[in-house]
Amino acid sequence: MQLVVIAGGFGTRLRPLTLNRPKALVPLVDRPQIVYTLDSLPAICDEVIIAVNYGFEAMREFFRAHEFGIDVRVVEEVKPLGTAGAIKNIQQHVHGTFAVYNGDVVDTIELDRFVEAHQKRRGIGTIAVWPVDDPSAFGVVAIEDGRITRFVEKPRAGEAPSNLVNAGRYVFEPMVFDFIEEGRAVSLEREVFPRLVERGLSAYRYDGYWSDAGTLPSYLNAQRVLLDAGRGKIAPEADVTAGSLRPPVYVGPSWKASAWTTRRKSPRQSWARAPRLGKEPTCATASWAMVSRCRPTRRSSTTG
Repeated sequence: MQLVVIAGGFGTRLRPLTLNRPKALVPLVDRPQIVYTLDSLPAICDEVIIAVNYGFEAMREFFRAHEFGIDVRVVEEVKPLGTAGAIKNIQQHVHGTFAVYNGDVVDTIELDRFVEAHQKRRGIGTIAVWPVDDPSAFGVVAIEDGRITRFVEKPRAGEAPSNLVNAGRYVFEPMVFDFIEEGRAVSLEREVFPRLVERGLSAYRYDGYWSDAGTLPSYLNAQRVLLDAGRGKIAPEADVTAGSLRPPVYVGPSWKASAWTTRRKSPRQSWARAPRLGKEPTCATASWAMVSRCRPTRRSSTTG
């Protein structure tokens, strides 16, 4: 089983975090976001194909330097091809039924169960869906008896057919390539999915958590979701003796402060204050952070 990760976008909605690296390598809590995908893959997945335009060299070097116990192939898009064009671009590497993940999502989907549900439906594709409070920023689906009947991309308030949105996880049969024009940018959501409805597109719901991480607000939300899910920790090397912490929070090994406090502002927000930091680089991730009276040095950087 092969997994294709679409990770080729410029990440403009995540700037400045993506000015010097591809979106899939932007850190979430303690690791690049694409690593969450790789860490969650079951044994049925034996190869990951990463489709990249912007940041191809950085992505290739990252996977040359790190092993994840699975074959990873980084394929370059010489020019931006859109979400469907990126899939068409890797057609020669795909053999049989395959999965596709957007690279800017973190969730608890289980690929083996996802594939099993797809095989039972016997359609050309299956799309994972997730319920949200406000679907206006997403692609929304209308469903009847488990089949997708209609797509509405970013509907106006009150016009969404449901609160179920495209979760950015798909399983396709190779026939899907016949619906994607070669050599130009093609949108999976706007151009391909509407044509696939007649061929049988199924919806798949799952439990756990889900968050988009492709914009600055959703990136912060993804941090919170991961911390709430137990990703927070205090590194043993971190010096937190001068204050107290209330979870969820992640403190990296190089944190050192002579005096600092955290205060819960609401059930989903907290802030940290560090009057005097040590000489080592400092890293802390929480729902959001407020830092004052700090002077950055040449060795320091901020993200978020």
